[in-house]
Amino acid sequence: MKNFKLLLLIPAIYFFSCGEIETVIDLEIPAHEPVLVLNGRLDTDTNIQVLISKSVGAFETASPSMINDAEVLLFENGTFIDSLELDTQNTIYPWVNDGNWNTSTIIAMNYYKTNFIPIENNNYRIEVNHDNYNSVSATTYIPEDIILYNISIDSTSNTDKINFQFSFDDNIDQDNFYSLSLNASCSKIWEDDYGYDEEYDWEYKVEMNSNDPSFPVNELFSGYTFSGNKAIFTDALFNGQQKNISIDVFTDEFTYSDCDTIKFEFSTFSDDAYKYYSSLSEQRDKGELDIFGGEVVPVYTNVTNGLGILISKNAQEIYIKP
Repeated sequence: MKNFKLLLLIPAIYFFSCGEIETVIDLEIPAHEPVLVLNGRLDTDTNIQVLISKSVGAFETASPSMINDAEVLLFENGTFIDSLELDTQNTIYPWVNDGNWNTSTIIAMNYYKTNFIPIENNNYRIEVNHDNYNSVSATTYIPEDIILYNISIDSTSNTDKINFQFSFDDNIDQDNFYSLSLNASCSKIWEDDYGYDEEYDWEYKVEMNSNDPSFPVNELFSGYTFSGNKAIFTDALFNGQQKNISIDVFTDEFTYSDCDTIKFEFSTFSDDAYKYYSSLSEQRDKGELDIFGGEVVPVYTNVTNGLGILISKNAQEIYIKP
C-alpha cells in the first residue's frame, strides 16, 4: 500500500481580501500487481508477430519493460498451430515519452514471431504463459474480403483533377472499421535542354480529396472536408448499406497517363479494432485534463487476465491500372 499526500488549494472569498485554504488529503493507493500485456495486429499480408511486456502502475515512475522469456502459443479455430519465438535479431528502440523529453527513455523491444500468415474468416487466439505471472490470452478474427464494384475513373472531363468512384457493401452484423489509400507507380520521360531524354520514376501514396461524410474532417478551406494520403473511417453512417465513395486527385503532381500501376489499398479491421480505436479516441478527447477535470474513459482490451489488444486487419489491393 502506498501513501500519497494530495495538496488542494481551495479559493476562499473574504469581505476585504482573498486567500486560499490549504487542505492535505492522505490517499492510500493499493500496490500495483503487474500483469502481462499482449499487443499485436494480425494481418493477411504478413506473418504474425506480437509484443509481450508487463504493466506499470498509474502512480509508478518506472518505465514499461518487455518480457523476453514467455511461452507464446498460436491457435486457429481452437487448434494449436505454432509457438511464437522471440526475434533477437531485429530489435526496435522506440522512445517512451512521459511528457518531458529530458526524462524520456528508449526501450529495447523484440517481437515474438511465427512464419504463419493468418487467413480470412478464421478465428485466432494468442496464449501467453510465464512462471511469474498469470497466463493471458486474446482472440480475434480475420474479416472477409470486401468486394469493390462500380469502379469508375474520369481522367478527361477536368484537366485539373481526376475523379475515382467505387462502391462496396457493408456488413450489417458487425461494427466495421476501414482504411483507404491510393498508391501509384509512375514514370515520366521528357527532353532536357540539351536534347537528351530524361526519365523520372516514382512510387508513392497519392493525396486524396473528398467530401465523404464518413471521412474525418481535416480540411476546411479547399472546397473539401478531407485531404490526405490515407482515410480511416467507420460504418457509423452507413451500417449494412451500400457505400459509394468519390475521390478527387489533383493533376499538378499526378498524371493518370504517366502511371503504369494505380491501385487502391482497402482494408477492413475486426470489431476489436473498432472498439479499441473508438475508446482510445474518446479517452484522448475527454481524459487529458488534470486529475480532477478529466473524464475516466477506459481503453478497450480483449486480453483475458491481462492488458493490451489483439486486433486483425484484412488488406486488399484493388488494381485500377492496368
